[in-house]
Amino acid sequence: AVAVEIRHEGKTYNLEVADGDNILDVALDAGIDLRYDCKMGVCMMCPAKVVAGAIDQSGSMLSDDVEEKGYALLCCAVPQGEDVVIQTVSEDELLEEQLCSSD
Repeated sequence: AVAVEIRHEGKTYNLEVADGDNILDVALDAGIDLRYDCKMGVCMMCPAKVVAGAIDQSGSMLSDDVEEKGYALLCCAVPQGEDVVIQTVSEDELLEEQLCSSD
């Protein structure tokens, strides 16, 4: 399992995410009230920024540019290896990045 810290709406939550599990499902199971919809990496409703550590989000529809800036969709975010710190962000912030990168 990987230790994951989620910073959401001014609170900090610490989770243990098992190998291969995505951060969204574990956070919801822990009672953290995160926004989400499709759980398939398409709707963009569970955005976050990776503050530390590494994730694999091969299923997400984010552009490579946006992923390189550290953005992630939590439904597709599988922590890799070391401690991971995630900061939730607004959908608007993510969509703006996604639109800017598609020029």
